Amino acid sequence: MTDPRIRLLVVDDSNFVRIALRKMLEPASDIEIVGEARNGAEALRLSRKLKPHVVAMDLNMPVMDGIESVQAIAAEKGPPCIMVSNETSEGAAATIRALETGAVDFVCKNSSFITFDMASIERQLTEKVRHWGRWRMTMTGELATDSVVAPVTEPAPELAPSTRASVRGHRPDLVVVGVSTGGPVALAELLGALGPLPCPLVVAQHMPASFTAGFAASLARSLGRPVAEGADGETLDPAAVTILRGGGDWAVRRGASGRFTLHAADPAGAIYHPSADRLFRSAAEAAESPVAVVLTGMGDDGSSGAAAFAERRFPVLVQDPATCAVDGMPRAAIRAGIATEVLPVTSIARKLNALFTLS
Repeated sequence: MTDPRIRLLVVDDSNFVRIALRKMLEPASDIEIVGEARNGAEALRLSRKLKPHVVAMDLNMPVMDGIESVQAIAAEKGPPCIMVSNETSEGAAATIRALETGAVDFVCKNSSFITFDMASIERQLTEKVRHWGRWRMTMTGELATDSVVAPVTEPAPELAPSTRASVRGHRPDLVVVGVSTGGPVALAELLGALGPLPCPLVVAQHMPASFTAGFAASLARSLGRPVAEGADGETLDPAAVTILRGGGDWAVRRGASGRFTLHAADPAGAIYHPSADRLFRSAAEAAESPVAVVLTGMGDDGSSGAAAFAERRFPVLVQDPATCAVDGMPRAAIRAGIATEVLPVTSIARKLNALFTLS
């Protein structure tokens, strides 16, 4: 029996963009565009009428903007909204607000028609529409759970007993975090529950280069403590959270002073940037007692790098898949046998706080 097609609502005040998005998704036989809206108010009305599985939502529109529309759709427990936003500082800030208030994911478009990268947007948008469409269809009972890859209701794989029992118990000198889809909400929850740490905390959040400075500023405002985008050659401040600059890869090293420094790394071979794998591998080499944290996200980034932690018996704390926006990264770490504990985000924070009480 063939699965039903994913119903998509496209929302953008630009006729050009709506046509472009339709052309991009036409080759996907499992996706059907059931409607188009020119502003957020139309999107809300058509969401109620057409019952789409996913909404591809623009940000800046007349009558009602994308953030207001996302909030209204989320309040009604409507379909997941993917933001299709401009890769500018203004677009980045607005996208982060949308992710914090109900949007599930985003895809970047260039604001210039001349440089409108259709191939990249087509790949990302098709992948994300499929994921969230199948998730929505499972939640509404239109799709059997065995048709979805790693649905959120699937029990987490068992931890390997040998891995659980072999972790070193030392006070951490570095905490590294890998996260992707769902990251803005999960990180705010983790950092809010943690409070200030006595060692550097470095985050690899999959985002474009134009997004991470704004994301760091948003976290700093909400937490009321230092959060900053890292720079090449920078010495990491133990009192601050460092967000790796998007679009490239980074490594940490221990300098002659004994403090950790941040360095740009060759991005060859990585699919997602900044790469959690690259960050984790460097941390396992540079630190004496690091902790790796794998949070919500699509794909398997972090598993390969966290294997270096497992080899050295350093802790790898993994978010419980049942609590993730997208559980791909945590499940990959669990299946690889490298997770030492699988916990909800607030419990990860409690575990980290407990580790810092060790002598």
